[in-house]
Formats: sequence, C-alpha cells, structure tokens
Amino acid sequence: MILSFHPCFAADHQIILGDRFLDSDDIAIIREADVILLPQTCTFDLYRTCKSSSAVLFPNYNARFDYPGKIGQATLFETLKCPHPKTAVWYRVTSFMEAYEKGTGFPHRAAFLLKSNESHEASGLFLIKTSQDLEPAMKRLARLERTGAGGFISQDLIPSRGNTLRVVIMGSRLISYWKRPNSPEAIITTINKGARIDKEWRPDLQEKGQEEAWDLATTTGINLAAVDFVFDLDASDPEALFLEINYYFGRKGLGGSEEYYRLLYRTIQDWLRERGFDPEGVRLV
Repeated sequence: MILSFHPCFAADHQIILGDRFLDSDDIAIIREADVILLPQTCTFDLYRTCKSSSAVLFPNYNARFDYPGKIGQATLFETLKCPHPKTAVWYRVTSFMEAYEKGTGFPHRAAFLLKSNESHEASGLFLIKTSQDLEPAMKRLARLERTGAGGFISQDLIPSRGNTLRVVIMGSRLISYWKRPNSPEAIITTINKGARIDKEWRPDLQEKGQEEAWDLATTTGINLAAVDFVFDLDASDPEALFLEINYYFGRKGLGGSEEYYRLLYRTIQDWLRERGFDPEGVRLV
C-alpha cells in the first residue's frame, strides 16, 4: 500500500495534514503502508513517525533532520570532508564578539559572511566588510537568540563575483544552473532579489558541481534537494565549494512549478519501479 502525504500526488491513501497533527487513524495507516511519500514541508515529527514504520520513504530526509540548519550542514560538510569555504560555528553572540575583538585565532579576514542558523534565501545573511557592519548583524542575531532560534555560522567570502551554481538532485537525475547577478557589484545573489538564471555558462564548473552533488547524494542518500556551490573565480582551476543544501527550494530555475511537479512525478515513478513497486500506483493531481 502506498501512502502519500504530498498534496500533489494521490495514491492508495492520501493524507493532507495542513496544520493539524497526526491522529490515531493516521498512525494506523502509516503502520500498514509499504511506501510513504512525504511533502517537502515535512516536519520532524512526521518524519520520525513515518521512519519508525516498516515503510520505505521518499524523499530520504535523514541528512535533513540529522544535520539541521546552517550549523548542522557545516557539521555535515566537515564530517564528510566536502570542500567548502572556511566556516566557524557560534552558539552565542557573546562568544563570537569575544573572539572577534581579541582577534587571536579568529578564523576570517574581512570581508566575511554571517548566516543565522535557520536562514533561507539570503534571509539572515550579513556581509561584514568592517566592524561597523557588525552592529546591525549582532542586534538581529541577538534577537533570534532571545527567541530560542539562536546560533549562526561565520564563513569566508569566496571571490565568486556573485555567481552561485545550483545543482538539483531528483532521484538519479541532476539538473544544474547558475544564479548570476544582474550587476557586477553584486556579491550576494538570489533569485528572489533579481538574479538571472543561466543554464549555459561555464559547463566545466557545472560538471564539477554535479560530481560533488552526486558524491553527496550517494554518501548520504539525499534524493531530493538543491545544493548550492560557489567557486573562487580568481583561481586557475577552481573547485566546487559547498555552500548549503536546500530541501525546500524555488522552482523557477526548473521551468516553474508545473514543470517541477512533472519532473518530480517521473522521479517518484522511477524510484518506485527500482524498488519493485507499481509506478502507476501514484497519480499527479
């Protein structure tokens, strides 16, 4: 029996949770399921409950919940020895400021980046060029800390000229494209702030990013995520440096939502077929 929690995919049973919690009827269906399809908005509680069953799950979100947030991903990259910009983890603003003001042993030279632990798409990201840039960043991070959402990372700023490579992992399929700045002065580039999508530029670097993304996927089991890379374009042979893994990501670079769901539907069908399940047991709605 195939159970779907995804609103766009119907199966033998489909449960749309919305903002409600699992009830006893839901849990009974979970225990009977052979396959469970999860939404990209999957919560830890839903994943933990489904994971405790005997069903196989798509997507594989083990890494997502074992290594949560920017801090978790920094730990993952370090553990797996994935190439990434020099990164330090900070759990308190006071610890960061003490290290920064003392200078001795502080891991970065200006300019560098600060990223709040739960930030997405450049929200909670701060470019620190001088000590004057620290005040607003520290105030924002301190507010998050007081609400229980504290912790952040500091990271070397790589001379990428604002270019970020995204590699989308969809099962055994990899799709890559660049997020490129509209102005040469831009340092931080996101689609929702005017970056343009370029699928053709620097195919040699796209290949490097795809190779690293595939290694990550085969090592961790990640089969639905968008991985962002940055390259030191001042280097003669730049390597792909992991920036972050996005488990809930925009679809514009994939051709929009409709095309994304068509791609995801084919991915799920392939995944089911590889495991001996009927791919026609799921319907795109």
